[in-house]
Amino acid sequence: AAQPGPVVAVRLGYAGLLPFVFTAVYLCFAAMPGTDLPFVETLAHATAVYGAVILSFLGGVRWGIAMAGRQRGMREFVLSVLPSLLGWGAALLPPVAAMAVLAGGFLMQAGWDQRAAIKGSLPLWYATLRRRLSMVVTVALLVAASGLLLGRIA
Repeated sequence: AAQPGPVVAVRLGYAGLLPFVFTAVYLCFAAMPGTDLPFVETLAHATAVYGAVILSFLGGVRWGIAMAGRQRGMREFVLSVLPSLLGWGAALLPPVAAMAVLAGGFLMQAGWDQRAAIKGSLPLWYATLRRRLSMVVTVALLVAASGLLLGRIA
């Protein structure tokens, strides 16, 4: 079993979920018939940008691991920039598509983190935390995208 991680890292990780969860709830309420909440498009775009930033941050973690010498091959450096590129590309898409792409990106990153922890290049506590956070982020992004879609249909 993984030891608990540093308290500050765990708390900041969970605090980072707030924009994703807030957006999912807000966009679902906005999709309800007869509801006219403001800032739907702005909030949807902001969520896609936030998701891109966070995904890029996770790639930066992997870059740092490569820099520290735990996995210093060219492959690790190249792979560590892919989350940034995926996030950037997603941020250029319409919000529903962006959220779907980002959800996939978070799932892939979580899988990569799990494999790295098994190999010993990431602490087990980090992989456990990332798995939990990535699941919430993925569900929140898909719920937010669903809210947008339902709001357009209603």
